[in-house]
Amino acid sequence: MKDVNINIDNPDDLINEEKSTVEDIEVSEFNPECERLELKEDLDEKTISYIEREIRTSYEYKKYLNYLKTELDLTKCSLLPNIDCSDGAASLEFHHYPINLFEITEIVGTQMIETLGEHDKISCFDIAERVMEEHYKGNVGLVPLTKTLHEMAHNRSIIVPITKVNGNYKAFLKKYDSYIPTEIKDRITDAETTSISDDAIAYNNSKLEKNIVKYNITYLSTDEE
Repeated sequence: MKDVNINIDNPDDLINEEKSTVEDIEVSEFNPECERLELKEDLDEKTISYIEREIRTSYEYKKYLNYLKTELDLTKCSLLPNIDCSDGAASLEFHHYPINLFEITEIVGTQMIETLGEHDKISCFDIAERVMEEHYKGNVGLVPLTKTLHEMAHNRSIIVPITKVNGNYKAFLKKYDSYIPTEIKDRITDAETTSISDDAIAYNNSKLEKNIVKYNITYLSTDEE
């Protein structure tokens, strides 16, 4: 096992977090049942999806999300802050943004493969562990959303403002700069301006202010016999 130290004394580590804290999180091993990788071609879509699934279902990932809620008090939906999920009345999920988890896994895996020594290999476990370490270090952008809004974000039915990101995603961009595709960099650059524009705000308001169903309720009184 490895001990990964989370140090959030630097306010840039978690953009929207005012409190500073140090938390030790124990990281146990993932299931290493995965072929060993040594070429970029080995990291295909199927393999990346497998690693992503292993991360999402791992005890370490669930413990990390619980840490965000209980220790960093990230319990409110970023787009509907009046909804506090700490009482369990609503489900809160964390949206990977502006880089999704599949992309993060591919970027980290590519960097690890391309910096291998001669005759060295890595496993899916190695990549999953490194991705989790980036989460623990606060280098992954996350946005707390209700389940419905999370689905809308994935469907691009709403625009997530870059200012709502928790986590120093810019540190991740800097660290893996040589391994991040140009299209992802361009998308993030665009989001840093358009996602907080007046048009984006108006668009989100039009979505969030809609009533799904309106009820006209009439209460009838009946006389007891």
